[in-house]
Amino acid sequence: MLKRVRTGVVYGLPGAGKSALVAAVAAKHRGPVVHRRVRPGDTLDTVVDDVRRLLSEAPVAQALSDASRLEALAAELEARRALCVLDDLHVLGPPERAALVEDLGGRLRQGTLLATSRESVPRHAASPDRVELRLEGLPEEAAKELWRELDALYGERDGFDAAWGRSRGLPFLLRRAHAGDTGGDEPVRAALAALPADERRLCAMLALSQLPLTASALGPVLSGDAADPAPRRLGAKLLVETDSRGRHGVHDLVREAMVSLLSPDEARAGHEALLEVLEREPLPAVVRVRAVCRHLQALGRHEARAAFIVAQAEALVRHGAADELLGLLDSLPAGLRTPQVKLAHARARVRLLDLRRAYPELLALRASLEAAAGAPEPESNEALREGVGAVLVRVALFALEPEACERTLEAMPVPSSAEVFLQQLLAWTALRFFQGRLDESLAMLDNAAAATGDRRVLGWCAYARALMLWIEGRDSELAEPLAQCVSLLEDAPLDSRGPLVAAMSAGILSRLGRFTEADAALASARERLGQLGAPRLALELDCIAAWVRAESGQRGAALAALRETEGRAERAGYLFVRLLCRVGAGRMLLELGRRAEGRAQLDAVEEEVRSRGVVGLMRAARVARTLDVPGPDAPPITVEPREVRPGIAARQRALAALAAARSGDAPRATALLTALEPLARGDDFALEHTLGHLARATLHRHAGRAREAAQALEDATHAATAGGLDPELMAELTRPLASAAKADSLPEAPEAVVLDARRHELRAPGKTVSLERRALPRRLLYALARQPGSILSKEDCVRAMWNAAYDPRLHDNALRVHVSHVRDMLEGTGTRVVFEDPGYRLEVSSGFTFVAG
Repeated sequence: MLKRVRTGVVYGLPGAGKSALVAAVAAKHRGPVVHRRVRPGDTLDTVVDDVRRLLSEAPVAQALSDASRLEALAAELEARRALCVLDDLHVLGPPERAALVEDLGGRLRQGTLLATSRESVPRHAASPDRVELRLEGLPEEAAKELWRELDALYGERDGFDAAWGRSRGLPFLLRRAHAGDTGGDEPVRAALAALPADERRLCAMLALSQLPLTASALGPVLSGDAADPAPRRLGAKLLVETDSRGRHGVHDLVREAMVSLLSPDEARAGHEALLEVLEREPLPAVVRVRAVCRHLQALGRHEARAAFIVAQAEALVRHGAADELLGLLDSLPAGLRTPQVKLAHARARVRLLDLRRAYPELLALRASLEAAAGAPEPESNEALREGVGAVLVRVALFALEPEACERTLEAMPVPSSAEVFLQQLLAWTALRFFQGRLDESLAMLDNAAAATGDRRVLGWCAYARALMLWIEGRDSELAEPLAQCVSLLEDAPLDSRGPLVAAMSAGILSRLGRFTEADAALASARERLGQLGAPRLALELDCIAAWVRAESGQRGAALAALRETEGRAERAGYLFVRLLCRVGAGRMLLELGRRAEGRAQLDAVEEEVRSRGVVGLMRAARVARTLDVPGPDAPPITVEPREVRPGIAARQRALAALAAARSGDAPRATALLTALEPLARGDDFALEHTLGHLARATLHRHAGRAREAAQALEDATHAATAGGLDPELMAELTRPLASAAKADSLPEAPEAVVLDARRHELRAPGKTVSLERRALPRRLLYALARQPGSILSKEDCVRAMWNAAYDPRLHDNALRVHVSHVRDMLEGTGTRVVFEDPGYRLEVSSGFTFVAG
């Protein structure tokens, strides 16, 4: 059945043989098998994370929710086609049981989940399919068969009838009876009470340990010659079980009975002995910490427990058990919440991306240390202040709290090591950048780099420079620091910052249009992140990955990813990443033509930046605004032929095509529309499709093809509606066509002078001048006519004519020649071009009309 339905639950009374049956099934499984017994005090997260560690035989990524850890375990079971065996599922509460059987089991198609329980797991209408097997007592004939098997193994014994009567057919009780139980209400308790001292001591330790233990670990705490035969004698009495790996344990029924029989002194001695055993027993790090803490708590040694938890905090975090560390710290009595405990608690919250609660904890801890600063300060307290400061600085930067960050940095002691110096340097440069003092920040990096030959310091200085320039939008300055940081840090050891280099380089490479390299960098970052399992780095990586999508033209997918990451960052209190996501989302909205929503989002970002005092991030929002459709008074769009980012390249060509069509430059407009077609594909380019249709409508109108112009305008309207463009934006884009249509329907005044950019002609009483074949003078005249009476600088004149940057050596003479041509055209119309430093101005008569293209 498990080949067809990948989840099974075997349930029934204690001693019915559930674990034995499941073990027999597991022995036949052809893939990996992991086994975890659920023990009192376990929670869903401890069980699932332990199984994840057993399956990977390594630390696992820190999960931030039960849903994410169940998803991670399901993916691992699927990938390995593994079997997960969970014994004693009934120890968990009903919601946790349902989560394992239904949420985890319901995801499995290749992996398998098999659980035992004393109780069934309730089903409901939407429950996934599962195998259920209920084990009850054996029927009499099967019980006789078991008795005969026991006779063959251990020698014949009378008493089946009596054993059958009191066992209700339970195999465990039948085996106990065959082993010599004489009856009574509680035969297991009777057998335990009759044990000699050495066997009682061993049985007590196994009952208190809740973990199976090896004979080699148990030997030193047992007395002399009794060490070796004691487990064998207890096994013969069916009080101790030995698994296939030679580890000894007890059945739950034995455990419960043994614990109830122990005196306080016996229990204390057992816990003391187990602490010695755990020093030798090969156990996973998290399991060891959990067990040691349980025994120390049972002994009332809370100070030792507190010190042990703090000492093991880093190991727990490294193994993806920060939430378990938090629980252990919370279990300490209030009187033992020392500064070291509070710092470990705050660090655990940071690891769990709970910055909103970590930040006030760190502020309170810093205040308490400052209050005690007057007392003589031992070296340990100075190290504590340094540790608190380092964590608080990072969290303050994450939470966009520059004042708290600066105050903490100023109060921190002189760095005690090169690593602490590097951390403080990077924090100072980030702070100055946030405060809008980018030049100071870059100078600090330059000074630090000039004062050292340490590759790591040089690499991180280059990294910080590249990151700040990337956020600033200074794309032309990115390549050099990016290459430096990658080359200098490529051999750096894996640590909490390692994946950041690959992730940041992916963002910059995509900005530079190097998408193959960006994808490789993202893959490398995710691989390294998988080894670290740091949720904060995962959040940062997801933010950068969404920006990479944006640069590659996947606007809709990028917007969805940015919003999802923004929500996680908001919940975590990681406001820096949330702000970067909001800027990216605002940019995507503008690129998608949802102008009102995009502008409102960027307005909100700029207001937050001002209110929080992190004005250095204002530039990011302003760079995002450049992706909006420019207004009629904006300078001409420059088309960069080497631009390979699909979204940027398509936008440039679409806007330039429309501008060329409006100015009557049909060859240029047609060429740009041809270049646009392979770029603007799919729903992400609805705005570019709309602009292309409007350019075609304008060209048709200039050529007098009214029907084709109307069809192209209809196509533009359809593309805008399907793509969700703002109606106001669409109205702005179509306004020139509407004005031209209105002008067509109005008779000209008899004395009017009309400059018609649709037909490329100048009409005056008794005179019509064709501009069709005079592209450069025409462009200059149209540019002047858009702002009659205003000075148009030489720079703007050159940009209007050649779409190039003004260079007096190249353009002054040519500009004078074309101004002369324009004056010849205007001769006798009452309109003239006047030179007025630093440019030219068009003086028009009262009847002058300019009909834009």
